[in-house]
Amino acid sequence: MAVAALTLAAAILAWGGLGWLVLTIPPARPMSVVAAYVFAFVAITATGAALVWVVRRPRTEEGQLKSPAGYLAHSMLLAVIVLFGVWLQALRTLTPIVALLLLGLYGVLELAVLFGTRGSVELRR
Repeated sequence: MAVAALTLAAAILAWGGLGWLVLTIPPARPMSVVAAYVFAFVAITATGAALVWVVRRPRTEEGQLKSPAGYLAHSMLLAVIVLFGVWLQALRTLTPIVALLLLGLYGVLELAVLFGTRGSVELRR
């Protein structure tokens, strides 16, 4: 439960930091756009991991809740693809076809991870 609380706290703080940055710092200021991408990456990653963990509620063989840390890698992939789409939109090159291709890329990579790890030995967490 401590990891779940830390994940939720990271999500709330990152969304708060992104909101503060957008509302108070002008984009022309050095490193402000980079900081916005960092806050957005952490916010999307932590929120995605926490949401999937709450929805799935994975349990160990003993019946205890597993950690949401197992979903962080999947959420990181989603965050990278979403932020790449945001960057493309900032360049005015994101079209509906490109958005569908990015969505398909996420699906293919998730399926590759799913089928690539099937039958493998899992590490204890």
